[in-house]
Amino acid sequence: MQRSRIGPIALEGPLGDSVDSNVLRGVHVERNMRMAVKLLPREMITRPMGGDYFSADVKLLQRLVHPNIARVLGGAIDEGQPYLALELVEGESLRSLLDRRGRLPWETTADIAESICEALQFAHSQKMIHQRLTPSRILLLPGGGVKLVGFDCQMTDKDQVVGLRSPMSVANYLAPEVFKGKSSAALPTADMFSVGVILYECLTGKLPWQAQTPSELVLARRAGPAPRVSASSLECPVWLDVLVSKLLETKRGIRLATADGTRRAILDAKRKVAEGMGTAKHAMSGKQGALAMKADRKEIAALRKHQTPTVRDESPFYERAWFLGLCLAAVIGFGAWAMWPKSEAALYAELEPLLASDDYDELRAISDEVSEFRERFPESAHNPELDDYELRVAMKKAMIDVRNLDRHGKLPSSTAQGLFAQGLKLQQFGDLMSAWELYEQAIEAVPRDAPRELAAYRRLAEKGIAEIKASPDANRSLSEMADAKLAEADELIAAKKYLPAKVLLAEFIGLYEGNGKLREQVRAARGKLQEIDARRE
Repeated sequence: MQRSRIGPIALEGPLGDSVDSNVLRGVHVERNMRMAVKLLPREMITRPMGGDYFSADVKLLQRLVHPNIARVLGGAIDEGQPYLALELVEGESLRSLLDRRGRLPWETTADIAESICEALQFAHSQKMIHQRLTPSRILLLPGGGVKLVGFDCQMTDKDQVVGLRSPMSVANYLAPEVFKGKSSAALPTADMFSVGVILYECLTGKLPWQAQTPSELVLARRAGPAPRVSASSLECPVWLDVLVSKLLETKRGIRLATADGTRRAILDAKRKVAEGMGTAKHAMSGKQGALAMKADRKEIAALRKHQTPTVRDESPFYERAWFLGLCLAAVIGFGAWAMWPKSEAALYAELEPLLASDDYDELRAISDEVSEFRERFPESAHNPELDDYELRVAMKKAMIDVRNLDRHGKLPSSTAQGLFAQGLKLQQFGDLMSAWELYEQAIEAVPRDAPRELAAYRRLAEKGIAEIKASPDANRSLSEMADAKLAEADELIAAKKYLPAKVLLAEFIGLYEGNGKLREQVRAARGKLQEIDARRE
């Protein structure tokens, strides 16, 4: 049964064509403001930390304030139902327009692409990647321009590989790295691939790779590049044909990388067309298929006998065939130069500043480039630096896994992980000697030929020991540490800071209640907890 109200919003009915649509028209009762309401899957808030993630994601979405992006006004959970309040956009979707018209003029396509790129450029500057861009999520405004919707789609499938389980209405537009769940899916190039598929469909009326299932789509993309737009559309200018081809590169490293660069290319080409460089309808843009000359030589010779006398061409030079031919040759030459494989030195020069980052997400984002570099140059002199990079990524991943053990109630996946996790907990508490012992046990638990994921715990333990050795409290005995912690608790109680005192004492008891050497200190800690409860009463 359809709800009539959610939170402060009165619901009217589905906004889309389907009666089962999860996007509804609504009116904020107190503000008398019309808006769209998107009902999200209930299970997303039953995941670990689901409620916290939802609130944080809504705040991120609210930062997307741009004329070409439908605003997220807010979000909440009402009786277990999460929802978003969105700007109400009255307009037809690009999907609906393509279904009616089949294909669009190249001028219209270029205008739509320019607006899409403006929106994506802003979103990318806010560290937001759409990753699910399709014609259905591009709304065309009655007065011109577009509004992108659907930036919230990642909320429902966070950290999941969506490719093989996506409907074809979505899968056809996913970049290969999104399809496979690679870390590089969080980069702007993923959205630019989707833009390329959308432009191809606008210009030709069909998709670049034909497939009935996601698995077939994977095989089709592996089999070869997408056909050129010029093979299907005589009207498509050379520059737009090349642009779409560069957006549809399945290898991310040679794809057009940014929305801003794509938008500038469109603006520059449109300016040249307006100045006259695109006349004669770019008849030379086709290199295959539709423009192939198949007449027999004898027939051509016969035609030449009946040619009318040559008339001097009085048209401007930029409309003549020789000039258009030079333009085409220049575009082809530039495309060949841009796609020429880079040298080892050039590729590493691009990678080197990125390898120096200490941010886990930034390091993960270049994993594809590192893999491609290793495949092309297996005997590179830079292998030690790349080995160090891969180990640092593994160490950061290992630290995340350790922190998630208690957070999600997981058991250690290996002896080394369990020992290191316990040692880290003791080090952070201040028990450096005990932490040192556990770190040494963790190092012994990792074989020398262990895989990188396990070797990461050996390196982390070695790093922990180095930090302890550099600490002025490195030689403090277990008993001295315990007495210092109890004294710290006494100071907190005297200052009436009961909550931090209880946290400290509870952590102390949890860590040492099974340690016979600290039996008296644990008993004293329990007494102090009772003292705090008595004072607060």
